[in-house]
Amino acid sequence: MAVDAADPTALAVTAARLRIALTVILRRIRRDPNECRLSATQWAVLGRLHRGGAMAAVDLARLEMLRPQTMRNVIDGLRDRGLIVGVRDPIDRRRVNLMLTDDGLAWARGHQGVLNDALARVLLENLPSDELKKVDEALDLLEKIAYG
Repeated sequence: MAVDAADPTALAVTAARLRIALTVILRRIRRDPNECRLSATQWAVLGRLHRGGAMAAVDLARLEMLRPQTMRNVIDGLRDRGLIVGVRDPIDRRRVNLMLTDDGLAWARGHQGVLNDALARVLLENLPSDELKKVDEALDLLEKIAYG
């Protein structure tokens, strides 16, 4: 079904289908209770740092539309897992920028294993190679939506 951008009802249906499909996919790959899980917000921060480079917590909070205290909790969780580290800004020594550690970079790039392996299995079991190619092509658009 093609969506007409001028039709708000059709656009709402497309948005709902996308939200529901993503929710179901994420639920399917998170079935292993022993896996090392990150929250959706923690994933968003890792992705933001991976795409945008080092930045201050206040900038992350603004971009992710979170209160500073909420972002502090997210940052603390990622720091405790060894995925991010704070470094002094070379120009403004009062400012601390957050950046990915090697482990954080591996997570952001998808080398953490369990979740990506599970999603890869779901993709392989449900899609032929020509449709897998379409999913790969759609990722640029999805990342554009995700990161603006």
